[in-house]
Amino acid sequence: MTPERWSRDRWFLGVLAGSVLLKLVLAFVVRHDAAILDEAAYLELAQGLAAGRGFDGTFRPPGYPAFLAIWLWLGAGTLGARLAQVGLSAVSTIIVYRLGARAGGIRVARVAAAVVAFDPVLIAFSHRLWSETLFITVLLLAVDLLVRPWQERSLARTAAAGVLFGLGALIRPMLVTALPFLALWLLWEAWLGRREGAGMQLAGRGLHLGLLAGVMFALILPWTARNQRTTGTFILIDSNGPFNILVGSQPESRFVDKDDLWSDRYGVVDGRAYTELVREDAARAQAGAMREARANIAADPVGFLAKCLWEAGHFWTLDSFLLRHLRNDWYGKGVPGWVTPLVTVLAAGFFAALALAGLAGLLTALDVPVLRLGLLLLLQSLFLFGATYALSRYSVPLRPFLALGAAFLVAGPVTPGERWRALRGGHRLVTALALALVSLSWVRDLPLLADLLRNEGAGHRFRMEQTPPTPGT
Repeated sequence: MTPERWSRDRWFLGVLAGSVLLKLVLAFVVRHDAAILDEAAYLELAQGLAAGRGFDGTFRPPGYPAFLAIWLWLGAGTLGARLAQVGLSAVSTIIVYRLGARAGGIRVARVAAAVVAFDPVLIAFSHRLWSETLFITVLLLAVDLLVRPWQERSLARTAAAGVLFGLGALIRPMLVTALPFLALWLLWEAWLGRREGAGMQLAGRGLHLGLLAGVMFALILPWTARNQRTTGTFILIDSNGPFNILVGSQPESRFVDKDDLWSDRYGVVDGRAYTELVREDAARAQAGAMREARANIAADPVGFLAKCLWEAGHFWTLDSFLLRHLRNDWYGKGVPGWVTPLVTVLAAGFFAALALAGLAGLLTALDVPVLRLGLLLLLQSLFLFGATYALSRYSVPLRPFLALGAAFLVAGPVTPGERWRALRGGHRLVTALALALVSLSWVRDLPLLADLLRNEGAGHRFRMEQTPPTPGT
């Protein structure tokens, strides 16, 4: 059996079957749950598409609502979408197995796949109406094409990766900002392979990057043209970006955990909520948001930098949307009282181990192409996470890469001790500092975790802060 032949690995097939069965059961259990917050917004857009009314507005990207609309149009409803996401999560697990096998052999493949298959948060996302499960599958398919050995790469594979990156950007537009990091990754690859002829390698990799970007934008630009026709202004994919930048820059939103609090003071442009103004005048809303964001940053650059670092620490939070749903009774009132403390221990403990082992693996195994790419995607996400505003769900797509890093650390061909001893002094310092900072960031989670264990998180329920209206308005 070759390492990538997952279909012949009985151990892996057992893991995959157990994961799929668990997710199927949960999909049926929650099939009647009400759509919450962003879920409701996605579902409303999908219902408009399925009914033939078209896509409403530009605030959200079209990819995930279109995915939901398929199942609504077919009559399968939201249960059909949830079951499809169970299938997508299985595909993601298979891809992680393939990536792990190619990077470090059968043991790495098995460990990485098992981590992804039974990650409590990824299990929860497989039955929620959010874009993460679909996006992760598309991203991993693209990465699987990109990280093949150089001699196995072809322009056709690169074009296919460009298609996947284009689809991924229509699901989550932040993927567009990954292009500079992909360029850096290709330069890194060329530098490491300089003994084989750096000039030819660099030129060849530049050609592949150009092709990938060209195909990616070929898929995106028709939607850009649609936005131009409907709003009269340039909107590449969605108009959410300026809103995120504005909220991330506002003094009143700094050092606030937005998993627990949202205020109507956030995202206000010219005295109006951005989400309302952008429907009427997208050009004015976007220009106003960026103007106010620049003014906020210029007024207090030190405070903004401190906020960015604080938000970047939240990327590693032991909290999650799984725990958020439990403490807000968004799975219904009938959940037994012992479930929340148990799931808290499982989810928080699982991610603590994954974060430390995964980050250590990504930082110390820089000789592995997929881990180098994973590390750069992690840096991209940390930058965006800090500069805008952070919800715990935004870090979910990086979990498969952390799983690969963790698997390579604990089951790779070189032991962790041997790999550590092979590092240079500066590399050791950076790795130790990064792990220390991640561990330190968890101090802020302790009150929430204690509350979840004691009384199901009653002291950390989500609330929408409403500003009292001004008299006479």
